[in-house]
Amino acid sequence: MTLDSARLPRPASFGAASIVLGALIVLVLDLHTASSNAEHLRRTISEYGLGAQQWVFFVGVLLLAIGSAATLAAAVRHGMTAVSSTASIALMLWTVGLVAVIAVPKQDWSNDATLGIGGAVHRLGAAVAFISIPVAVIAFARPWLRDARWGSWARATALLAALAVASLLPIVYALFVGMTSTTPWYRVVTLGYVERILVVAEVIALISLALWVRVASRSCVESDAGR
Repeated sequence: MTLDSARLPRPASFGAASIVLGALIVLVLDLHTASSNAEHLRRTISEYGLGAQQWVFFVGVLLLAIGSAATLAAAVRHGMTAVSSTASIALMLWTVGLVAVIAVPKQDWSNDATLGIGGAVHRLGAAVAFISIPVAVIAFARPWLRDARWGSWARATALLAALAVASLLPIVYALFVGMTSTTPWYRVVTLGYVERILVVAEVIALISLALWVRVASRSCVESDAGR
């Protein structure tokens, strides 16, 4: 594959910076909370959307969503993927899922009386986001795996996405047990721990993709300027 003529790489740089900053904000929030109460790590990350630190969580996740959208826009503009491709659609779903997570607060899964349309939207958004990002990254990397110039980036990024897929397996197992027994799926594993491993793996894969798009975008600009 070849890259089309380039434009300014600002969307790619902005996207990568936003993703890294958003991830750092949520990470610092989690580490700060865990330093005073390690038991909090047993709870899901989205519970930050219910407390006094809601705005910090909101800003972090919103930056991830904005950065993802900017990265996709840059990749499409530079011909790294098509707007109608599996990679683009999955990355758009990831972005929409993140927005749904912060737009609609989490509800208590163990209390059916408190569950409503908001809880359903939140759960659906989280599920769509968790599933979409490894699909997006793998689909994005696949056409470039044997490319002479970008093959190493593609293989490294795809490997990180594969690790993210592996991180999903405990949740898949919990869902299977929940469907075949009387134990609620969210009681099968310590959901907070499993979710954090999954989120870390997925965000690292996303950062790799964003940095790759940024490097490729800058390369296009330099190549175009040298003509």
